[in-house]
Amino acid sequence: MKKIFLVPVLALMMVACNKQESTDQKVESTKGNDIALSEESLGYTTVDTVAMIPDSDEFTVVGEVSFDEDNVVRVFPIVSGSVENVNVSLGDYVQKGQLLATIISTDISTYQGDYNIAKSNFEVAEKNLKRAKELFATNVISERDLTQAQNDFNNAQSEYRKRKQILELYGGSSQNLDALYKVFAPNSGYIVERNINQGMQIRTDNASTMFTISDLKTVWVWANVYESDLSKIHEGDEVKVKTIAYPDKMFTGTIKKIGTMLDPASRVIKVRTELDNKEGLLKPEMFATVIISPKRGNQVLAVPTSALVIENNAFWVMKETKENTFSKVKIKPGKTIQNYTIVHEGLKPGDRIVSEGALFLTTAYNNQL
Repeated sequence: MKKIFLVPVLALMMVACNKQESTDQKVESTKGNDIALSEESLGYTTVDTVAMIPDSDEFTVVGEVSFDEDNVVRVFPIVSGSVENVNVSLGDYVQKGQLLATIISTDISTYQGDYNIAKSNFEVAEKNLKRAKELFATNVISERDLTQAQNDFNNAQSEYRKRKQILELYGGSSQNLDALYKVFAPNSGYIVERNINQGMQIRTDNASTMFTISDLKTVWVWANVYESDLSKIHEGDEVKVKTIAYPDKMFTGTIKKIGTMLDPASRVIKVRTELDNKEGLLKPEMFATVIISPKRGNQVLAVPTSALVIENNAFWVMKETKENTFSKVKIKPGKTIQNYTIVHEGLKPGDRIVSEGALFLTTAYNNQL
Protein backbone atom coordinates (compact mmCIF):
# COMPACT_ATOMS: atom_id res chain seq x y z
CA MET A 1 0.00 0.00 0.00
CA LYS A 2 2.86 2.42 0.73
CA LYS A 3 4.31 1.97 -2.76
CA ILE A 4 0.96 2.92 -4.33
CA PHE A 5 1.00 6.41 -2.67
CA LEU A 6 4.60 7.28 -3.51
CA VAL A 7 3.90 8.20 -7.14
CA PRO A 8 1.14 10.80 -6.44
CA VAL A 9 3.15 12.38 -3.64
CA LEU A 10 6.25 12.69 -5.78
CA ALA A 11 4.16 14.11 -8.64
CA LEU A 12 2.66 16.77 -6.38
CA MET A 13 6.10 17.74 -5.12
CA MET A 14 7.39 18.11 -8.69
CA VAL A 15 4.39 20.28 -9.72
CA ALA A 16 4.85 22.51 -6.67
CA CYS A 17 8.53 22.98 -7.49
CA ASN A 18 7.70 23.84 -11.12
CA LYS A 19 5.08 26.46 -10.03
CA GLN A 20 7.55 27.98 -7.60
CA GLU A 21 10.20 28.22 -10.31
CA SER A 22 7.68 29.85 -12.69
CA THR A 23 6.72 32.45 -10.06
CA ASP A 24 10.34 33.17 -9.26
CA GLN A 25 11.01 33.85 -12.92
CA LYS A 26 8.21 36.47 -13.12
CA VAL A 27 8.79 38.37 -9.86
CA GLU A 28 12.16 39.02 -8.33
CA SER A 29 12.20 40.13 -4.69
CA THR A 30 14.58 42.83 -3.52
CA LYS A 31 15.68 43.79 -0.07
CA GLY A 32 13.61 46.36 1.80
CA ASN A 33 10.00 47.30 0.97
CA ASP A 34 10.34 47.33 -2.85
CA ILE A 35 9.68 44.65 -5.44
CA ALA A 36 11.40 44.35 -8.82
CA LEU A 37 9.79 42.99 -11.95
CA SER A 38 11.52 40.89 -14.58
CA GLU A 39 11.24 41.83 -18.24
CA GLU A 40 8.70 39.02 -18.69
CA SER A 41 6.50 40.33 -15.89
CA LEU A 42 6.49 43.85 -17.32
CA GLY A 43 4.44 42.51 -20.22
CA TYR A 44 1.53 41.90 -17.82
CA THR A 45 1.51 45.43 -16.39
CA THR A 46 0.97 48.99 -17.59
CA VAL A 47 2.66 51.96 -15.94
CA ASP A 48 1.11 55.46 -16.16
CA THR A 49 2.16 58.87 -14.94
CA VAL A 50 0.07 60.61 -12.30
CA ALA A 51 -1.31 63.83 -13.81
CA MET A 52 -3.73 66.68 -13.23
CA ILE A 53 -7.14 66.49 -14.95
CA PRO A 54 -10.07 68.94 -15.13
CA ASP A 55 -12.48 68.58 -12.22
CA SER A 56 -16.10 67.85 -13.08
CA ASP A 57 -19.41 67.13 -11.41
CA GLU A 58 -20.91 64.41 -13.63
CA PHE A 59 -24.65 63.74 -13.55
CA THR A 60 -27.19 61.74 -15.58
CA VAL A 61 -30.45 62.82 -17.23
CA VAL A 62 -32.87 61.34 -19.73
CA GLY A 63 -33.12 62.42 -23.35
CA GLU A 64 -34.42 61.62 -26.80
CA VAL A 65 -32.83 61.22 -30.23
CA SER A 66 -34.13 63.61 -32.89
CA PHE A 67 -33.43 64.71 -36.46
CA ASP A 68 -30.59 67.10 -37.17
CA GLU A 69 -32.87 69.97 -38.13
CA ASP A 70 -30.06 71.57 -40.14
CA ASN A 71 -30.13 68.55 -42.48
CA VAL A 72 -33.86 67.84 -42.72
CA VAL A 73 -36.04 68.67 -45.72
CA ARG A 74 -39.83 68.59 -45.47
CA VAL A 75 -41.72 68.36 -48.76
CA PHE A 76 -45.13 70.09 -48.78
CA PRO A 77 -47.72 70.02 -51.59
CA ILE A 78 -47.76 73.18 -53.69
CA VAL A 79 -50.65 72.08 -55.92
CA SER A 80 -53.99 70.41 -55.30
CA GLY A 81 -54.88 67.12 -56.93
CA SER A 82 -55.04 63.35 -56.68
CA VAL A 83 -51.97 61.16 -55.99
CA GLU A 84 -51.40 58.95 -59.03
CA ASN A 85 -48.20 57.19 -57.93
CA VAL A 86 -45.86 56.99 -54.93
CA ASN A 87 -42.44 55.67 -55.93
CA VAL A 88 -40.69 55.37 -52.54
CA SER A 89 -41.36 53.72 -49.19
CA LEU A 90 -40.59 54.73 -45.63
CA GLY A 91 -36.90 54.14 -44.88
CA ASP A 92 -35.75 54.21 -48.51
CA TYR A 93 -32.58 56.11 -49.37
CA VAL A 94 -33.14 58.57 -52.22
CA GLN A 95 -30.79 60.66 -54.33
CA LYS A 96 -31.26 64.37 -54.97
CA GLY A 97 -33.56 64.80 -57.99
CA GLN A 98 -35.12 61.32 -57.69
CA LEU A 99 -38.83 61.10 -58.50
CA LEU A 100 -40.84 60.55 -55.30
CA ALA A 101 -44.45 60.79 -56.49
CA THR A 102 -46.74 62.06 -59.25
CA ILE A 103 -49.99 63.97 -58.71
CA ILE A 104 -52.74 64.61 -61.26
CA SER A 105 -53.58 68.28 -60.80
CA THR A 106 -55.96 70.72 -62.47
CA ASP A 107 -53.58 73.44 -61.30
CA ILE A 108 -50.85 72.00 -63.53
CA SER A 109 -53.32 71.76 -66.40
CA THR A 110 -54.05 75.49 -66.01
CA TYR A 111 -50.34 76.35 -65.87
CA GLN A 112 -49.67 74.26 -68.99
CA GLY A 113 -52.48 76.03 -70.83
CA ASP A 114 -51.19 79.45 -69.82
CA TYR A 115 -47.71 78.47 -70.93
CA ASN A 116 -48.83 77.31 -74.35
CA ILE A 117 -50.84 80.50 -74.92
CA ALA A 118 -47.86 82.63 -73.91
CA LYS A 119 -45.54 80.60 -76.13
CA SER A 120 -47.88 81.02 -79.13
CA ASN A 121 -48.17 84.81 -78.55
CA PHE A 122 -44.40 85.05 -78.29
CA GLU A 123 -43.85 83.23 -81.58
CA VAL A 124 -46.37 85.51 -83.34
CA ALA A 125 -44.78 88.66 -81.87
CA GLU A 126 -41.35 87.45 -82.93
CA LYS A 127 -42.50 86.98 -86.55
CA ASN A 128 -44.29 90.36 -86.53
CA LEU A 129 -41.12 92.09 -85.30
CA LYS A 130 -39.01 90.46 -87.98
CA ARG A 131 -41.51 91.50 -90.67
CA ALA A 132 -41.75 95.04 -89.27
CA LYS A 133 -37.97 95.43 -89.46
CA GLU A 134 -38.01 94.37 -93.12
CA LEU A 135 -40.85 96.80 -93.99
CA PHE A 136 -39.19 99.66 -92.10
CA ALA A 137 -36.00 99.06 -94.03
CA THR A 138 -37.92 99.64 -97.31
CA ASN A 139 -39.78 102.65 -95.85
CA VAL A 140 -43.14 100.86 -96.04
CA ILE A 141 -43.97 101.47 -92.34
CA SER A 142 -43.09 104.29 -90.00
CA GLU A 143 -40.71 104.19 -87.06
CA ARG A 144 -43.72 104.34 -84.76
CA ASP A 145 -45.04 101.07 -86.19
CA LEU A 146 -41.65 99.45 -85.73
CA THR A 147 -41.52 100.64 -82.11
CA GLN A 148 -44.97 99.20 -81.47
CA ALA A 149 -43.92 95.83 -82.93
CA GLN A 150 -40.82 95.85 -80.76
CA ASN A 151 -42.91 96.64 -77.67
CA ASP A 152 -45.38 93.84 -78.45
CA PHE A 153 -42.46 91.44 -78.84
CA ASN A 154 -40.95 92.47 -75.48
CA ASN A 155 -44.27 92.02 -73.68
CA ALA A 156 -44.88 88.63 -75.27
CA GLN A 157 -41.36 87.49 -74.44
CA SER A 158 -41.73 88.58 -70.80
CA GLU A 159 -45.07 86.78 -70.47
CA TYR A 160 -43.65 83.64 -72.09
CA ARG A 161 -40.69 83.52 -69.72
CA LYS A 162 -42.98 84.09 -66.74
CA ARG A 163 -45.36 81.24 -67.68
CA LYS A 164 -42.42 78.94 -68.40
CA GLN A 165 -40.86 79.61 -64.97
CA ILE A 166 -44.20 79.01 -63.22
CA LEU A 167 -44.66 75.72 -65.04
CA GLU A 168 -41.10 74.58 -64.21
CA LEU A 169 -41.54 75.65 -60.59
CA TYR A 170 -44.57 73.41 -60.23
CA GLY A 171 -42.89 70.50 -61.98
CA GLY A 172 -45.16 70.51 -65.03
CA SER A 173 -44.07 69.43 -68.49
CA SER A 174 -44.02 71.91 -71.37
CA GLN A 175 -43.95 69.06 -73.89
CA ASN A 176 -46.80 66.84 -72.70
CA LEU A 177 -50.15 68.22 -71.63
CA ASP A 178 -50.53 65.48 -68.99
CA ALA A 179 -51.56 67.68 -66.01
CA LEU A 180 -49.00 65.84 -63.85
CA TYR A 181 -47.19 67.42 -60.93
CA LYS A 182 -43.94 65.51 -60.27
CA VAL A 183 -42.47 65.51 -56.77
CA PHE A 184 -38.66 65.26 -56.81
CA ALA A 185 -36.27 64.79 -53.87
CA PRO A 186 -34.69 68.16 -53.05
CA ASN A 187 -31.82 66.46 -51.18
CA SER A 188 -30.26 63.02 -50.78
CA GLY A 189 -31.19 61.11 -47.64
CA TYR A 190 -33.60 58.66 -46.04
CA ILE A 191 -37.39 58.92 -46.23
CA VAL A 192 -38.09 59.26 -42.52
CA GLU A 193 -41.74 60.32 -42.94
CA ARG A 194 -44.26 59.52 -45.68
CA ASN A 195 -47.78 60.87 -45.38
CA ILE A 196 -49.28 60.19 -48.82
CA ASN A 197 -50.66 57.11 -50.57
CA GLN A 198 -51.98 56.37 -54.04
CA GLY A 199 -55.44 57.86 -54.61
CA MET A 200 -55.17 60.36 -51.76
CA GLN A 201 -56.52 63.87 -52.37
CA ILE A 202 -53.95 66.60 -51.83
CA ARG A 203 -54.77 70.21 -50.92
CA THR A 204 -52.37 73.13 -50.66
CA ASP A 205 -54.03 74.38 -47.45
CA ASN A 206 -53.15 71.10 -45.68
CA ALA A 207 -50.30 71.68 -43.21
CA SER A 208 -49.09 68.05 -43.37
CA THR A 209 -45.89 67.19 -45.20
CA MET A 210 -45.87 64.64 -48.01
CA PHE A 211 -42.30 63.50 -47.27
CA THR A 212 -39.56 64.24 -44.75
CA ILE A 213 -36.00 63.51 -45.85
CA SER A 214 -32.94 63.36 -43.59
CA ASP A 215 -29.48 61.91 -44.25
CA LEU A 216 -29.18 60.83 -40.54
CA LYS A 217 -25.37 61.13 -40.74
CA THR A 218 -25.70 63.36 -37.74
CA VAL A 219 -28.52 63.37 -35.17
CA TRP A 220 -29.50 65.61 -32.30
CA VAL A 221 -30.07 64.38 -28.75
CA TRP A 222 -32.27 66.56 -26.57
CA ALA A 223 -31.46 66.10 -22.87
CA ASN A 224 -33.91 67.15 -20.14
CA VAL A 225 -31.85 69.03 -17.56
CA TYR A 226 -33.57 69.95 -14.30
CA GLU A 227 -33.62 73.53 -13.11
CA SER A 228 -31.41 72.63 -10.14
CA ASP A 229 -28.60 71.43 -12.46
CA LEU A 230 -28.79 74.31 -14.92
CA SER A 231 -25.99 76.31 -13.28
CA LYS A 232 -23.55 73.39 -13.69
CA ILE A 233 -23.63 73.12 -17.48
CA HIS A 234 -22.11 75.18 -20.26
CA GLU A 235 -21.87 74.91 -24.02
CA GLY A 236 -18.91 72.67 -24.89
CA ASP A 237 -19.30 70.35 -21.88
CA GLU A 238 -18.67 66.69 -22.69
CA VAL A 239 -21.71 64.46 -23.13
CA LYS A 240 -21.97 60.66 -23.28
CA VAL A 241 -25.12 58.99 -24.60
CA LYS A 242 -26.36 55.43 -24.11
CA THR A 243 -29.48 53.85 -25.60
CA ILE A 244 -31.60 50.81 -24.78
CA ALA A 245 -30.91 49.41 -28.26
CA TYR A 246 -27.12 49.50 -27.78
CA PRO A 247 -26.47 49.30 -24.01
CA ASP A 248 -22.76 48.46 -24.44
CA LYS A 249 -22.03 51.28 -26.90
CA MET A 250 -21.25 54.82 -25.78
CA PHE A 251 -21.81 57.79 -28.11
CA THR A 252 -19.88 60.95 -27.28
CA GLY A 253 -20.38 64.59 -28.13
CA THR A 254 -20.55 68.05 -26.59
CA ILE A 255 -23.33 70.44 -25.61
CA LYS A 256 -24.11 72.60 -28.64
CA LYS A 257 -27.11 74.56 -27.39
CA ILE A 258 -28.81 75.25 -24.07
CA GLY A 259 -32.48 76.12 -24.37
CA THR A 260 -33.86 79.46 -23.23
CA MET A 261 -37.33 78.34 -22.10
CA LEU A 262 -38.08 76.26 -19.00
CA ASP A 263 -40.96 73.80 -19.17
CA PRO A 264 -43.37 75.04 -16.48
CA ALA A 265 -44.79 71.56 -15.79
CA SER A 266 -41.68 69.37 -15.65
CA ARG A 267 -39.23 72.12 -14.61
CA VAL A 268 -36.68 70.98 -17.19
CA ILE A 269 -34.83 72.81 -19.93
CA LYS A 270 -33.85 71.26 -23.25
CA VAL A 271 -30.13 70.84 -23.92
CA ARG A 272 -29.00 69.85 -27.40
CA THR A 273 -26.11 67.58 -28.34
CA GLU A 274 -25.05 66.73 -31.89
CA LEU A 275 -23.77 63.17 -32.47
CA ASP A 276 -21.99 61.58 -35.40
CA ASN A 277 -24.21 58.79 -36.78
CA LYS A 278 -22.35 57.53 -39.86
CA GLU A 279 -23.11 53.93 -38.86
CA GLY A 280 -26.83 54.74 -38.80
CA LEU A 281 -27.38 53.15 -35.37
CA LEU A 282 -29.25 56.06 -33.80
CA LYS A 283 -32.85 56.55 -34.92
CA PRO A 284 -35.16 59.53 -34.26
CA GLU A 285 -37.50 59.04 -31.27
CA MET A 286 -35.10 56.66 -29.47
CA PHE A 287 -34.93 57.18 -25.71
CA ALA A 288 -31.45 57.89 -24.37
CA THR A 289 -29.55 58.13 -21.11
CA VAL A 290 -27.38 61.24 -21.21
CA ILE A 291 -24.34 61.63 -18.95
CA ILE A 292 -23.16 65.24 -18.74
CA SER A 293 -19.65 66.05 -17.47
CA PRO A 294 -19.49 69.78 -16.68
CA LYS A 295 -16.00 71.23 -16.92
CA ARG A 296 -14.59 73.28 -14.06
CA GLY A 297 -11.66 75.64 -14.11
CA ASN A 298 -9.64 73.88 -11.39
CA GLN A 299 -7.38 70.89 -11.95
CA VAL A 300 -7.20 67.89 -9.63
CA LEU A 301 -4.66 65.08 -9.16
CA ALA A 302 -6.04 61.75 -10.40
CA VAL A 303 -5.03 58.20 -11.25
CA PRO A 304 -6.78 55.53 -13.36
CA THR A 305 -9.37 53.79 -11.19
CA SER A 306 -7.93 50.44 -12.27
CA ALA A 307 -4.72 51.32 -10.38
CA LEU A 308 -6.47 51.20 -6.96
CA VAL A 309 -6.23 48.13 -4.73
CA ILE A 310 -8.42 47.86 -1.60
CA GLU A 311 -6.73 46.17 1.34
CA ASN A 312 -7.75 46.28 5.03
CA ASN A 313 -10.30 49.05 4.36
CA ALA A 314 -7.59 51.22 2.80
CA PHE A 315 -6.65 52.16 -0.76
CA TRP A 316 -3.21 51.43 -2.16
CA VAL A 317 -1.31 51.85 -5.42
CA MET A 318 1.95 50.37 -6.65
CA LYS A 319 4.35 53.28 -7.18
CA GLU A 320 7.53 53.02 -9.22
CA THR A 321 10.53 53.96 -7.08
CA LYS A 322 13.13 53.29 -9.76
CA GLU A 323 13.19 51.52 -13.11
CA ASN A 324 11.15 48.26 -12.93
CA THR A 325 11.00 48.52 -9.12
CA PHE A 326 7.81 49.28 -7.19
CA SER A 327 6.59 49.98 -3.67
CA LYS A 328 3.11 49.82 -2.16
CA VAL A 329 1.84 53.30 -1.24
CA LYS A 330 -1.28 54.17 0.73
CA ILE A 331 -3.44 56.97 -0.73
CA LYS A 332 -6.53 58.96 0.19
CA PRO A 333 -8.94 58.80 -2.77
CA GLY A 334 -11.73 61.20 -3.68
CA LYS A 335 -14.60 61.03 -6.15
CA THR A 336 -14.45 59.24 -9.49
CA ILE A 337 -14.45 61.21 -12.77
CA GLN A 338 -15.16 58.87 -15.68
CA ASN A 339 -12.27 56.31 -15.54
CA TYR A 340 -10.16 58.29 -13.07
CA THR A 341 -10.19 58.68 -9.28
CA ILE A 342 -9.07 61.87 -7.53
CA VAL A 343 -6.16 61.47 -5.10
CA HIS A 344 -5.99 63.81 -2.08
CA GLU A 345 -2.94 62.33 -0.34
CA GLY A 346 -0.09 59.91 -1.05
CA LEU A 347 0.99 60.92 -4.56
CA LYS A 348 2.20 63.96 -6.46
CA PRO A 349 2.18 64.94 -10.16
CA GLY A 350 4.81 63.06 -12.13
CA ASP A 351 4.78 59.91 -9.98
CA ARG A 352 4.54 56.69 -11.97
CA ILE A 353 2.11 54.01 -10.85
CA VAL A 354 0.87 50.64 -12.13
CA SER A 355 -2.52 51.16 -13.82
CA GLU A 356 -3.03 47.64 -15.21
CA GLY A 357 -1.90 44.56 -13.27
CA ALA A 358 -1.85 46.34 -9.91
CA LEU A 359 -3.61 43.48 -8.08
CA PHE A 360 -1.10 40.93 -9.40
CA LEU A 361 1.83 43.10 -8.31
CA THR A 362 0.33 43.88 -4.89
CA THR A 363 -0.16 40.16 -4.22
CA ALA A 364 3.44 39.44 -5.17
CA TYR A 365 4.58 42.33 -2.98
CA ASN A 366 2.64 41.03 0.04
CA ASN A 367 3.95 37.48 -0.45
CA GLN A 368 7.56 38.58 -0.21
CA LEU A 369 7.06 40.17 3.23
